[in-house]
Amino acid sequence: MKVKYLNIMMGFAIAAISWSCNPDALQDLTPEDSQVFITNYDKNTGFGNYSTFSLADSVFVVQNDRSGVSTTALDYRVLSRVAENMTKRGYTRVAKATKPDFGINVLRISETQTGVVANYNPWNNYWGYGGSGFYYPPSYSYYQTTETYWYVEIIDLKTAATSDKATVVWNAQVRGDGIFDESAVASVIDAVFTQSSYLKKN
Repeated sequence: MKVKYLNIMMGFAIAAISWSCNPDALQDLTPEDSQVFITNYDKNTGFGNYSTFSLADSVFVVQNDRSGVSTTALDYRVLSRVAENMTKRGYTRVAKATKPDFGINVLRISETQTGVVANYNPWNNYWGYGGSGFYYPPSYSYYQTTETYWYVEIIDLKTAATSDKATVVWNAQVRGDGIFDESAVASVIDAVFTQSSYLKKN
């Protein structure tokens, strides 16, 4: 009986050590583990039928109701990497004045959201909520979160020249930690093109 008890206790001890050594699924994420790459495209667009593109020379910054442009060293590296990926896919970069097939914008979007949480007093349930007894009204907590991410879009200018309607035929979002580190620019921009194998010239 003592041997069996000892074996059980040893089993619990080994399990406890094992659990303590396992990484926390959220707290122990590396910046790369937290990064998310989202791409969308117009399935009716034949990307192989386009040849040229023009890329804005600055990054658009959108923050809630405000917008502007940014030309930091980081912005130029991102723009350059986008252009490099498009060139590798067979497209030729041209000036905007030459009427390119694609127009490309790179944006840095910052979204701030405010929320409210109602904190109900647990004593209400004990003393008679809504009836006789004590009643404590809930208190409210406010919180605010901000997320900043990269957004890249490709606009069909070739079709717009005849239809007067410019359509976004591809877009990508890069979210997560470390995406604004200069050392991460190549990997995060390459990632959205890697998962868009259809985006290439015939």
